[in-house]
Amino acid sequence: MMKKTILFAIVLTLSLSQIINVANAKLVACVGDSITYGSGISDRQNDSYPAQLGRMLQDFDNQWQTQNFGVSGATLLSSGDLPYVRQSAYNQALAAIPDAVIIMLGTNDSKSWNWVYKDDFVSDYILLIDAFAELPSKPKIWICKPVPAFSDNFGITNAVIKDEIIPMIDQIAELRDVEVIDLYTAMLNTSSMFPDGIHPNADGAKLMANAIFPLSTPDLNEDGIVDAADMCIIIDHWGENYPLCDVGPAPFGDDIIDVQDLVVLSEYLFTYPGAVAYWKLDETEGDIAHDSVADCNGILIGEPAWQPAGGMAAGSLQFDGIDDSTGYVLNPGDGAFSVFAWIKGGAPGQVVLSQIDGANWLSADPSEGRLMTELIPPIIRSASPPLVSETVITDGDWHRIGFVWDGLHRTLYVDSIVVAEDLQKGLAGSNNGLYIGCGNSEELGSFFSGLIDDVRIYDKALIAEKIAALMQ
Repeated sequence: MMKKTILFAIVLTLSLSQIINVANAKLVACVGDSITYGSGISDRQNDSYPAQLGRMLQDFDNQWQTQNFGVSGATLLSSGDLPYVRQSAYNQALAAIPDAVIIMLGTNDSKSWNWVYKDDFVSDYILLIDAFAELPSKPKIWICKPVPAFSDNFGITNAVIKDEIIPMIDQIAELRDVEVIDLYTAMLNTSSMFPDGIHPNADGAKLMANAIFPLSTPDLNEDGIVDAADMCIIIDHWGENYPLCDVGPAPFGDDIIDVQDLVVLSEYLFTYPGAVAYWKLDETEGDIAHDSVADCNGILIGEPAWQPAGGMAAGSLQFDGIDDSTGYVLNPGDGAFSVFAWIKGGAPGQVVLSQIDGANWLSADPSEGRLMTELIPPIIRSASPPLVSETVITDGDWHRIGFVWDGLHRTLYVDSIVVAEDLQKGLAGSNNGLYIGCGNSEELGSFFSGLIDDVRIYDKALIAEKIAALMQ
């Protein structure tokens, strides 16, 4: 039988040349030292964390933009060797009247000749926060725990950052009721992205931007869809300062649950935040698998059978292990992503998701039917083996399996639990389509024999709590 492969694609990026309405533009001021400035990054204008954060914000709402007010060598301490508050960037940041402020200082304060003034750290930080808080724009303010110092370079001392400065930042957050972004923990395992032990490269700056951008999502109960259940959560906390459902005005909220939160939520009703492709596989007939997010519908090949009442979430698709497949395009080399699917059945060596002439993304290993992925780095492919878990997925029970790539880690999930994880520098790219239900070359024995349901792809790395919520 001649097989025909039909691919379908989605444009995931917003043009950076899209015109911003200057009159309505909203500004995030990024205040900091050389790490904010982008020292050591060859193209810091585009690859510093503020620049990469700005692109993330514009993808969310093109009225938002960032401005980099970092100063190399700057200290928070006013008695330090280069006090931030005495630099022109400080006055420029105030004059910009920002709508949000992200402050990351303290790294240079850890130098021994600066830390002799440590008794002034809390009071100096409060003065800095107050200067921004008193602006007519009343900006939302975050303070960041500094990233780790992976080597005591330039006089910077990690022990001081970890054991003395970070506890003071927690104290400051309580005194001024500002939110803390914990970049120290977020970047702990990223030493390879800090060439001199202090400053991140472009990849490290990207991970920083990802950690700084945990926007409130209208999917308040994190079940994958915005619906009446999320509306009820808003009502239950009406009039409260409840950050977990403070989604309006987007993207940062305003510290009170009110009609603005309802307005934002209403704009997302019956959508699937964060997903770039979502095949419910709930159809009852025909040869189209409909995408609920971007209309990237798949063509069924080989007549797999619809099971209207046989899925984990409503219906599902029964694959016969012979020649059934669908397709989708996503380049694993472009950046963070997550993919999940419910499955039931299958056999060792069979594949749930693969990229045509590329890697098998999710499959059961040939020997025991354990979840594995063959997504590996682009150079010297044989040097990095497939990631294989110890968890069997072909036991005839329903399992939600998944793969998450955050730019640094390959992580496999089964039923919201991490079953395998490792460090990798990158993944091999491919612009070919995806198969659901067969291997990358449609090889004999790779076709899945069982049920597949609710396949979702996200263009970001989902955190463990989000993954657990999707299991509900």
